[in-house]
Amino acid sequence: MTHLLTRARAVRDWNPPEFARRLCELGKKHGVPVGTGKDGVYRWEAGRRPDKPTQRLIAVLLGISEEAVDQYPWPRWLALDPLQQPTRYSWDASGAIQALTEVSGREIITMDRRDFTFLTGTTLTASLWAWLTADPAAAGQITQARRLGEKAVARVENRVRQLRHDDDLDGGGQLLTETASSLQLVVQLLKDRSYTNAHGARLHAAAADLARMHAWAIFDVHNHCPDGIFNAALRSAHASADNSLGSHILAFWSIAAYNTGRADDAENMINTALSAARGRTTPRVEAMLLSRRARARAHLGNPAAFTDLDKSAELLAAADQAPGEDPEWVYWYDRSELLGAFASTHLDLDQPTRAEEKFIEAAALFPTDRVRTQSLFLTRRADAQWRQGELERACATAGLALDLTEEISSHRAAGPLHDLATRMRAHESIPAVHDFRERLATTRT
Repeated sequence: MTHLLTRARAVRDWNPPEFARRLCELGKKHGVPVGTGKDGVYRWEAGRRPDKPTQRLIAVLLGISEEAVDQYPWPRWLALDPLQQPTRYSWDASGAIQALTEVSGREIITMDRRDFTFLTGTTLTASLWAWLTADPAAAGQITQARRLGEKAVARVENRVRQLRHDDDLDGGGQLLTETASSLQLVVQLLKDRSYTNAHGARLHAAAADLARMHAWAIFDVHNHCPDGIFNAALRSAHASADNSLGSHILAFWSIAAYNTGRADDAENMINTALSAARGRTTPRVEAMLLSRRARARAHLGNPAAFTDLDKSAELLAAADQAPGEDPEWVYWYDRSELLGAFASTHLDLDQPTRAEEKFIEAAALFPTDRVRTQSLFLTRRADAQWRQGELERACATAGLALDLTEEISSHRAAGPLHDLATRMRAHESIPAVHDFRERLATTRT
């Protein structure tokens, strides 16, 4: 993932020598000696941390509050760079279209720097609060263009539904371009055509889920949380007046956040989603949201995660016994997903024996078409076996995960396998370990 300092330089068109020159000049003005040249900037972007006085100078140079240096660790506070914050649009249909337009052009495919917008801390809280409290306006009606009919809107919705299921099979690689092109089409329809309020709301809902899927694909392939695109999706969901859909977007946004080192932000997102959806959605949706909060809490080392999962299990059982009007997009949350969340939480809280037991339970129920999730859970099961000292079993299970990973395009599935192989290095003399590491090294993942 591109370093935050690299992004801060790029948005200002400063190369490392220029950044170093400006920082040294600022140091002279403030009486803080800085001897950094371009090599020092490269080292910071490679993982070395500057001392606190230098960090404060960097904050001043970039226009970030010096308080952020004390509030957040390096380099996380660089996410508050004012030149990388999202444009502030209104929380209505017009604002949603503007936000979607900003993320739906050429840059949505080529990973332009606007895809790297960060929303964190107080900025994130303000955005979540706006979504929760803004008065949802009906999707605007454009009167000077040919009107869209039911068939056209239904065709868009069918395409969105198909792409959701394609993601289960192939991961994010194929979805990057397909969701981008589909989103561009829907944004053009929203901007250029006329439609009834009801059809406009459905088009905004479709755009919201397409943007959500595109953001998810970026995370899946590049291991980056594209806040700007998730935020545009949330705005479009708001324009559709569907709080449950907004909560669904926040659930996926939270997964990308806690998997990229932002568990606090992830918990904040899901608390907001639960506030919006609780009592106004189906038991299955609420169960899914609770499981997402559990995963965020597990990343924070908080055992309250199990309380959320127990409540999720109760709601899911009620949903299975009395099927209601679940939104189509929550089809994937079933008992196998719940068991996988239990297992992953046990693993995060260093309970590998319980984790393996739950992964085995989940595997017995898991639908065969969810290839990426099966691969991910097999890798975590291998990790649980490794932590128990079961080296040969861990390698065998990791090999099964690799079999599936070869079928899809997902960093989220392949990355943990490489991490596990790295930890196995010290045991290279064991034949099973050697064979697995050698196979992984020669496999395209």
